[in-house]
Amino acid sequence: MPPFDRQNFARRRSISAAPREPTAPPRQAQAHQSRNIAFRPSTSLCGPGGSSSRLRGLAVAFLLVAGAPAASAQVKPLEIGVLALGPRNIPVWRCASDGPRQAAAEPQRETIPFYVLGLLNELDKLKYVEDRPDTARLSGRRFRVDIRMGTREELAGFAREFAQKPVDVIVAVATTAVRIAQEETREHPIPILFPGISDPVGDGFVGSLARPGGFITGVSHQQVQGSGKRVELFKQMLPGLNRLITLRRPNYAPAEKSLSEIKAAAARMNVEVIDWTVGDRAELQAALAKISRETADGIMILPDTLVISNLDLILSTSIEQRVPTFGLQDFMSDWGAIGSYGPSAYQAGARIARYIDKIAKGARAGELPVEPIDPMMVVNMKAAACIGVPIPDEVLRQADRIIR
Repeated sequence: MPPFDRQNFARRRSISAAPREPTAPPRQAQAHQSRNIAFRPSTSLCGPGGSSSRLRGLAVAFLLVAGAPAASAQVKPLEIGVLALGPRNIPVWRCASDGPRQAAAEPQRETIPFYVLGLLNELDKLKYVEDRPDTARLSGRRFRVDIRMGTREELAGFAREFAQKPVDVIVAVATTAVRIAQEETREHPIPILFPGISDPVGDGFVGSLARPGGFITGVSHQQVQGSGKRVELFKQMLPGLNRLITLRRPNYAPAEKSLSEIKAAAARMNVEVIDWTVGDRAELQAALAKISRETADGIMILPDTLVISNLDLILSTSIEQRVPTFGLQDFMSDWGAIGSYGPSAYQAGARIARYIDKIAKGARAGELPVEPIDPMMVVNMKAAACIGVPIPDEVLRQADRIIR
């Protein structure tokens, strides 16, 4: 994979990243309007696929597109369906003279997940062209992206629509979305790509990392496996970290595995772990109402889809109560966590674009190995300064990216 393009990242993340000052222009809406992307948001928060004949036909179609002007080519564009839980609220805050506070009464909504931002940027680099009127004269392999975000029940309906359409490939963000896509496309095989799962073999999505088999493959990450390292980094950032709160759904395997690593690492550093379980957004909100500097020194985000779907509640509480949060993906720092360590959602999406390129040229998803993605550390100096947390130089020297 080519080196991480920080300039492009900064340009893309302005679409959905926060925190932002209230005077910032509504880039998210502008960027969404400029793209030919079908987006169907939800009002609530929170099998295998791909026939060889269709793939061979798609490969031939792409060869025709590559060799002829787009304006004259009558070739069906590559259809990419995206399934993701959400849309999430993005916390928007500002640091006033008397402390941090919410910058807007109405929350902003995430319209394009960071995974998809990385995917779109990488497709641009691979000379793919979005199929819309203003690109009609550009040559290149045409594509369309249909982003569907919603609850588990809504994602099941979206997956069935993708199967009936059919789309050429499904990108399923998170374990829940992959399982839904797998179940809803059994009778209509479509390649399914995941941009980040900790244990795709254990979850039953692939036979092995080297030889997935079937029609599912993608990127594996270290969200669970890096949990102990996150405690160590958080303690370095916050030497006074003695009471650490974790939030999770009960009996959710990835979160439970992560919690075991967190507890083991915390015990070595004499940090008390206060583990709270919640069943829905309302219970999470009630739990967060009990957090203050008197009850906790820090909050650790676990790999739990309920928690990640409701990051706005956690990060808003973190900023307002001045109890710092440590995240497990890069965008969590962009949204207000003082630090994060784990896979980059943006880079994972870029890796998925390369899978799409190979499948479009005739490769079978089950023949493409699951690729790991290296973790990265991000430090948000702006959030840390706002809540009064000085970041030691030794921590900054370890950071892959610093938000100032």
